[in-house]
Amino acid sequence: FSQPVLVDVTDTPELWQEGDPVRQDLGDDFKQAPGRRVYGLQSPLGSFVAYCCVARTSKVPESLEQLTNETSETGDILVPYTVWSLQKGSGKKIIELLIDKANQETSVTRLVTFSPHTKLAEKFHLSNGATKLGDSEEAVNFEYSLSGP
Repeated sequence: FSQPVLVDVTDTPELWQEGDPVRQDLGDDFKQAPGRRVYGLQSPLGSFVAYCCVARTSKVPESLEQLTNETSETGDILVPYTVWSLQKGSGKKIIELLIDKANQETSVTRLVTFSPHTKLAEKFHLSNGATKLGDSEEAVNFEYSLSGP
């Protein structure tokens, strides 16, 4: 039985641009800027069942302005700032595969979310093993532990 795989779909916005329920206000240009990627979880049947937008930063962002300004291709923190699932369990799976990817990249030292202030986001991240780092006016940061290379 084959497993779902993490696919970089940044350059295929037609797959994801209409679907983001969390940060639909951030357009394609934001999500495709240098230092930002969009990943899709591709099922063994070939369809995409979840998406995750990620930025690389050098500091944990507490505001959209910081997320915007701190993004850099050399940032050592992976920051998932939106995750959405089209199939039960696939949001959890895309986070697991993102953690695996981060563990394989020696340049990544942390994986910290930039999450909305919702019970759903809090429950999702805490149930998937993250620790709440803190919250600011614009977001809540949850950190997933990495095993390192």
